[in-house]
Amino acid sequence: MEPKDLPYLLLGAMSTIREETKKTVDELVEKGKSGTGKGAKGIAQADKAVKDLVERGRKEREELLAAIGKEVTRVLDSMGAVTKNDIRALEKKLASIESKLK
Repeated sequence: MEPKDLPYLLLGAMSTIREETKKTVDELVEKGKSGTGKGAKGIAQADKAVKDLVERGRKEREELLAAIGKEVTRVLDSMGAVTKNDIRALEKKLASIESKLK
């Protein structure tokens, strides 16, 4: 995967999440129309379904961000890009050398 492919990865993931969310919402609407959502039991089921949907969305978002982070790191490593951690390590070495020279 190339860095130029990252926007497409994001768009694909967001599209998938949007489609799944729409499907779940449509199912909830159909339950409400069919009468299975009547009364306290129906409200409790709908509430649980919404909470489950929100939780699933949160988990999928976290997994997506982790996957994107790993892929960005892999691409940067393959390009030989210098990271903040590399710079910090060099700064520490430089500080150590400077303190020895004084």
